Amino acid sequence: MRLTINLATKRYVNKRQLNAVLAVCLAVVALLLVYLVREVATNQAEINRIKGQMATASRGPAGAPPIPAAQMSELDAKIAFANTLIDRKSVNWVGLLDKLEQVVPAGVMVTQVDPSAQAGEGEKEKKGTQGIKVTGIALSFANLRALLENMERTPGFSDVLLLNQGELKVGTSQRGYTFSVSCKVSYR
Repeated sequence: MRLTINLATKRYVNKRQLNAVLAVCLAVVALLLVYLVREVATNQAEINRIKGQMATASRGPAGAPPIPAAQMSELDAKIAFANTLIDRKSVNWVGLLDKLEQVVPAGVMVTQVDPSAQAGEGEKEKKGTQGIKVTGIALSFANLRALLENMERTPGFSDVLLLNQGELKVGTSQRGYTFSVSCKVSYR
């Protein structure tokens, strides 16, 4: 008696080879799991160590006496004064005077430039923008108007505002106008 098997009726699966591939995949997954658990544990230990250092640093040096409120307020006043000096020194004078030279017409004399934040009091100014106050004398009101129009037209100036203006007489024949203008200057 002869047995014949028709292999076309049933799909052949090499179970040995399949089991070997599954075993290798399981071993790789197990090794990856061990590695990742070790990494998580190491990271958590590092986080706990840093939190402990932050807690000890926030408590201050061990045995240091607390700073009295009067001494702290005196230190704050000194810091505020130093910051105002730094702000005054941080004016880009060359850029500011160059911008003013572009807009001041003939017949107008600038007598004072105050780069304080007066033009932007109460609001935080954009980076690269600075509030200034320009005081001067104009021969005629037309010259003063030309100055204001030039400042409003120039992209470097914004929020141009005539604060005050007045008539000035020198002797019997000379006349002029004093003025104060506040604006914001962008150095870009």
